[in-house]
Amino acid sequence: MAGAEVRNRWWYFGSFMTSPRTILITGASSGIGAALATAYAREQVTLVLMGRNEDRLSHVSSVCRDKGACVVKAVHDIADTDGFLDALSELDRHWCFDLVIFNAGVGDTRAPLQQTEAPQQVVRLLDINLRGPAAGASLIAERMIARGEGGAIAMISSVAAFVPLPMAAGYAASKAGLNAFALSLNAALREHGIAVSVICPGYVDTPMSARLNTFKPFQIKPEAAASAIMACIASKRALAIIPFQYAAACFILKFVPAGLAVWLSSKFSLDASPYGAAGQPERVTAGTADSSSAQVDIR
Repeated sequence: MAGAEVRNRWWYFGSFMTSPRTILITGASSGIGAALATAYAREQVTLVLMGRNEDRLSHVSSVCRDKGACVVKAVHDIADTDGFLDALSELDRHWCFDLVIFNAGVGDTRAPLQQTEAPQQVVRLLDINLRGPAAGASLIAERMIARGEGGAIAMISSVAAFVPLPMAAGYAASKAGLNAFALSLNAALREHGIAVSVICPGYVDTPMSARLNTFKPFQIKPEAAASAIMACIASKRALAIIPFQYAAACFILKFVPAGLAVWLSSKFSLDASPYGAAGQPERVTAGTADSSSAQVDIR
């Protein structure tokens, strides 16, 4: 591709990224995903909202339609990788997305009486948090390249990618892998005018955060997280950590020897309370959580 053509494509890409017209958001039924959907919703915007819970997805869709957006619901489980990819391919064939945000994910902690997470937990975490988004981003990237009109892909990770988490090793590994994939994909797609951003929030007031029985410094609301994520996407940032307090902490961690970081992490404990009958988190005191693994939806 000639240099002038590349420059022209990047100019076009930069101009439309502040207001993309066709957007897919996974995990859009609650938390950060729902906040992103409502923040992007406006007239002349088409939102394809994907999630597993049809009732919650319908509510978010209704709010977005009230703001003038054209909304398409897509009820799919990213854990079904083949089905997810088939759905993603069909949706992109019809809507030709400008922006795709891979936000869906799950988290867990090991059970209080266990030393490690169950193998099945680790497999599920990697399937949903890494395998599905990575495969989906690759599919979307191929299609964006073929269209030759640029675009953007965003992947929502976590500050857990930067620290050892003895009580949630599978979750930390899935997010660290997502970071590595996104940065590598960014390098591969730059010449095609496609920006890839990976954004790593700290504590956000989502169902996962509500279930965690621990101190949650600098926790932000989903709306604040959505605003920061949108700014990162618009500015084509390759990697961002939000809020800024966590960005500073992660910068400092770069200079901490690995052995010391692991030792400090081993002193930290965390568990998650189970869901109640109404689907809301139950508060439990230390020592009263059940002994089953606390696998949770985080978005």
